[in-house]
Amino acid sequence: MVEKFTQNSDVKLIVEEKQIMPSQFKRFLGRKGIFSLVRNAEELSNQIYPFFFGSDDITYIQQLMQTTANYKKSSIITLIPKNKEILSENFIDSINEEIQNYKIKNEKYKVENIYKDNEGNLHFKMIYAKKVKGNIELIKDKIKEVGVKISKTNDDTNKLIIDIRQNDTSDLKEFDLFISQINIAEDDLKLFDIEYITLDKLTKENKIKFYDKIIAHKYNGWKFIDVKSVSVCKGEDLEKEELDNDDDEEDGSSDVISVDELAGIRTAVLQGNSIRDSGIVKRFEKENFYFTSMSLKYLIQSTLEAFIIDINFKGTNNIKIDIIKTYGEDEKGNEILAILPSRQQEEIILKFQKEVCNIYESLL
Repeated sequence: MVEKFTQNSDVKLIVEEKQIMPSQFKRFLGRKGIFSLVRNAEELSNQIYPFFFGSDDITYIQQLMQTTANYKKSSIITLIPKNKEILSENFIDSINEEIQNYKIKNEKYKVENIYKDNEGNLHFKMIYAKKVKGNIELIKDKIKEVGVKISKTNDDTNKLIIDIRQNDTSDLKEFDLFISQINIAEDDLKLFDIEYITLDKLTKENKIKFYDKIIAHKYNGWKFIDVKSVSVCKGEDLEKEELDNDDDEEDGSSDVISVDELAGIRTAVLQGNSIRDSGIVKRFEKENFYFTSMSLKYLIQSTLEAFIIDINFKGTNNIKIDIIKTYGEDEKGNEILAILPSRQQEEIILKFQKEVCNIYESLL
């Protein structure tokens, strides 16, 4: 929420310095019925200088800027109540009560901004201090915040879904510790069981089919473009290798996967075939390797923006669904890194969360 008037000169400077890409700002103007034909940031900044932008406009502009450092990252787990007869609404209330009690105790994990929305979903922030080493090896505290949403599932059960907005794997590990401390009711009885989306529960064949189905799914308004990176793990040895095919971070150091081998996977996908049809994947299966992450690029057809989403099981027992890069176009129509609005990233994350859950459940 904007509480202070924003000067026109401030907005002009943001556009002129390309803190927001001109193509993004012109789309923002277009939604307000203002259409600009200028081609560069300086001309656009001069053009919009006389305009008045209201509170909602400035909030939206801030969202574009604030997402520059942090793309949306998420993980999801399922809570299954010990009381099989409890209604999901009452289950959420029970968890809310335990979180409120935990907050009063002033334990390691702080809880703030607890509220229920109009749909009955529970929201809060978990805050903790992480020990990090400084440049002179002094131990310092880094305060970290993890956004959490607890909601009902859509399958007429009393299970709950926890949407965790983590920044890294350490956030997930800390949240696991936090939720285990919440999971105690009267008489030291547990309130729920925790169910993770993990590759361990899938057969060898379905570990590959999981990613096959993700690639095959068609999203309204998005066009699948490419497989940008693949990570694999050897079954028993947990020997992990990774190859990144991103234009900005190409990594050919893996002895297991070469650039040509990744190209074989990409060719199979782009021809509409199963990734299992490629020779490299057949070799993976034979040698007991399976995928642990895959980064996929999609085009947003209405705006010609693009994003890369990473579906990742590395470093944790649970799945991570992260936006790792987003793209726009410069004045010449060339693709460049550009930040999508927070609300647009949120839409992407939620759609992939839903589809990942559906695919995973179908393969169990």
